[in-house]
Amino acid sequence: MEERKHVCEYSKNEEDTFRKKVLVLGGTGMVGRNLIEHQPNNIETLAPSSSELDLLNPESVEEYIRINEPDTIIHAAGRVGGIQANIKSPVEFLEENSKMGFNLISAARKFNVPQFINLSSSCIYPKDKGKDLKETDLLSGYLEPTNEGYALAKIMVLKLL
Repeated sequence: MEERKHVCEYSKNEEDTFRKKVLVLGGTGMVGRNLIEHQPNNIETLAPSSSELDLLNPESVEEYIRINEPDTIIHAAGRVGGIQANIKSPVEFLEENSKMGFNLISAARKFNVPQFINLSSSCIYPKDKGKDLKETDLLSGYLEPTNEGYALAKIMVLKLL
């Protein structure tokens, strides 16, 4: 399996002349907000809100990436809403999260973004796998039905990388 690179590999030394541009999507959520708050000093962080960048619109995503030329995209965005919302609207969770991920991956490929980090949750793993999860466990059993739409969308993005 191909080794994955992590954005945190870069030095936190303030005197570094190399400056990396990182696009963080989902920057108002818990994970995205923490990533932004803890970026090394040599990282320029782009964190557009959903009103600034509509991830469901492929043209908007392409234009943003073309203009801003990020070195890394961290995809922490998604339609979320808890168990009840997932139960009530599974197709919408699947559709919107799939579109967001597909639009980002397509634009990243088109404009040769060197790194793409897709953040997800443990719901992408089979519901009966317990705590010791491995990447090879993906798609090896049934997903938790209460958030299956979200999980399937996140798995699709992961598999497209």
